Amino acid sequence: MKVLPRNLMIAIVLLAWAATPMRSQTNVLTWHNDNWRDGLNSSETVLTQSNVNATQFGKICSVAFDGQVFGQPLVVSNAGTNTVYMATTNDSVYAVNGTNCSVINSVSLLQANEEAVQCVDVGGGKCHTISPIIGILGTPVIDLTTNTMYLVSESQSTLSTCTATKKPPSCFVHRLHALDLTTLAEKVNGPVALAGAYQGVSFAANVTIQRPGLLLLNGAMPNGDSGVYIGFSEIDGVGKPGVNIPHGWVFGYDSQDLTAAPFVWNSTPSGEGGGVWASGAGLAAGLDSPTGSTYLYLVTGDGDFTANTGGSDYGDSFVKLSTGLVPTDYFTPFAQACMNPADQDFGSSGVMLIPDSGSTYYAVAASKQGIVYAMNRANAGGYTPPTNSTCPATGTNANVQYFQASTHQYYTTPVSWNSQLYYIPMQGAISRYPLNLGTGKCLFTPICTGNTVKTSILFQYGTNLSVSSSGTTTGTAILWAAKGNGWPTVTTPAPTILYAFDAEHVVSKVVPELWDSNQCPTRDKPGNATKFVLPTIANGFVYLGAMDATDITNTRGELDVFGQTSAPCN
Repeated sequence: MKVLPRNLMIAIVLLAWAATPMRSQTNVLTWHNDNWRDGLNSSETVLTQSNVNATQFGKICSVAFDGQVFGQPLVVSNAGTNTVYMATTNDSVYAVNGTNCSVINSVSLLQANEEAVQCVDVGGGKCHTISPIIGILGTPVIDLTTNTMYLVSESQSTLSTCTATKKPPSCFVHRLHALDLTTLAEKVNGPVALAGAYQGVSFAANVTIQRPGLLLLNGAMPNGDSGVYIGFSEIDGVGKPGVNIPHGWVFGYDSQDLTAAPFVWNSTPSGEGGGVWASGAGLAAGLDSPTGSTYLYLVTGDGDFTANTGGSDYGDSFVKLSTGLVPTDYFTPFAQACMNPADQDFGSSGVMLIPDSGSTYYAVAASKQGIVYAMNRANAGGYTPPTNSTCPATGTNANVQYFQASTHQYYTTPVSWNSQLYYIPMQGAISRYPLNLGTGKCLFTPICTGNTVKTSILFQYGTNLSVSSSGTTTGTAILWAAKGNGWPTVTTPAPTILYAFDAEHVVSKVVPELWDSNQCPTRDKPGNATKFVLPTIANGFVYLGAMDATDITNTRGELDVFGQTSAPCN
């Protein structure tokens, strides 16, 4: 992870080389691999375009869990063995041997007289977002310098006072945990119940879910400790515009003392809405310029917007926060007033920071309108009012670039490799955009040239992408994507299809496919698809969370492990 100190990174690499000279040792410690959220493992020396095929690559094993898994698998490698950490909606955490799928350790984070939250008991009770159980949703984050994993659970009381059909708010709690990686025991005064207020508005656990991946940021606290940052949004169906939609929230905790008072930010303190959910993407963080400071970057969902008139409401906005969670800049589309009542969230996808290059640092995000936006991290663009007073709105935004990339919604975060960016909307193909990191307005060059390249495979529900390579070595860059229908509104989930595409080459304006799990369905079939599933690639293996296909209640999950194999294709 890029936030590790340079001397520690060097030590880890040297130890890995000494222990296993034939295999790289990569750790995946946070959602989408790093705080830029670019989804890139550039140290994958085992899996290449020449050996990811039906003869040499496939499913090795799987292991079942007590709940569904929505977070990305995290990996810590030691002496040639990958330990994979998975968290479930039943508020359990598992450490799994990433080679043979044996469970090394597990722990339930439920306390006495508690159970994981039932989706019918929170928000509007419609279970449109997550179903049927809502426990741990956001991807945890790992700090190797302290051997600690941070995550947030949600639980509800089973005491008699909490058995009514409409349960009081006091029956629900979100807890921040700090678990020892080896023992899975609590540390640094954890766990703590998340609580706080911003501009007179108090956090309410009964109407919010913790969906985004957690962010660990070195040295972010005033005392020099690392900060753990956590985003929250409403749970579906709580209200309609103008009917008390819960706020978006961000908390910042001291990683070495969870009982210390956190930083708190509310996206709409004088209004409603503005959830921070991003389809599970982690909060992004990085410098805003070559000589600038480190900030947090996120996009909010539908909600009130008053920042342009001196207010504190940032619905449907790209927001730049200091490490103390003070807004310092923002960008809001001119169509915000039309987006809000029409459920066209800007915050439906996560923020990706284009890896630092040149004099201008960029951020990218997309909306349910099918529009992709690029922002200058040092000067995001603010808000320019529309030129009309009716919907649909017309006007011009002041950010770096924006374009109608699809007629369908975006629920995904892109990946970046070697100045190429890959993006996918709902019901669409993966598009490849060579990036122009100069100072002009044409950051996405195919939009200016009309030369967009795509995969031949359509993804009805979109998907979050990962990319692996051995640096920029030819023949090693692979784009990984999991196709499925694992949304709560789908009554009959189907198995995930895992794809590997050639991320480097193009054949007749198509990104070529290398392999998919349907080529050898008996050997390679994963579990049923989970919403916004994201594969992890580390040290010759691909790890994919799924629903247990043998469980007709859809309450259990599994980890599927793919890698080099000599097992026959069938």
